[in-house]
Amino acid sequence: MSDLSSATAEPACLIEAVNVDKSYKTKREVIRVLDQMSLKILSGEILGIVGASGVGKSTLLHVLGGLDKPLVGSVLFRGKDVYKQSNGYLDNFRNRHIGFVFQFFNLLPDFTALENAMFPAMIRNQERKLAKERAEYLLCEVGMKDRMHHKPSEMSGGESQRVALARGLMNQPDLLLADEPTGNLDRHASDQLLDLIRKLNQEFKQTFVIVTHSQRVAGELDRVMELVGGKVGPIQRDLVI
Repeated sequence: MSDLSSATAEPACLIEAVNVDKSYKTKREVIRVLDQMSLKILSGEILGIVGASGVGKSTLLHVLGGLDKPLVGSVLFRGKDVYKQSNGYLDNFRNRHIGFVFQFFNLLPDFTALENAMFPAMIRNQERKLAKERAEYLLCEVGMKDRMHHKPSEMSGGESQRVALARGLMNQPDLLLADEPTGNLDRHASDQLLDLIRKLNQEFKQTFVIVTHSQRVAGELDRVMELVGGKVGPIQRDLVI
């Protein structure tokens, strides 16, 4: 008899924020961005984070990705608090387990698409031959086979974002954090990127967290939460298309 309970079991929790507070001080006030915020990200899902401009969506990604330590609370990666480990753990966590994709691509202008994709592996001191082979494979996967020797100034916005996606996947991260990845793309390029993200999710079981302001983009994702008042929860209002 088949085990029905295992077939319907919820995917494992990959990373979890627990009662996280994050504030910033200005000359006049303390701005509380995250307020006892808790969030679970399941392995293999595409989670969307939406919310008004300036509400703290990018800060949330930085906290989850090990870039910005919360004042209070925990970020648990497979049950281990990433901000309470020994020296060197955070660098290793970011390099091995987290990939980042940014709205403005952040490609190195003097490097080719291939060199940009290889860059995280070079930081990791991976053998150059192996890094080049993986970068070539990823660039083919994202539709950049014929453009891998072009520099960012020779590529469209959609092509640049595809390279940024390949770079984010270079070290085979468990979680890829994407901050408005379609924000600088036209509708056609945006749709192509979303199709690509879905393909990577299905083929490699890649987990994504995507910050977006677009209702159309959010509608393509597995699950969507809204950041309001420093907390995340079900969507309370319409988004901007």
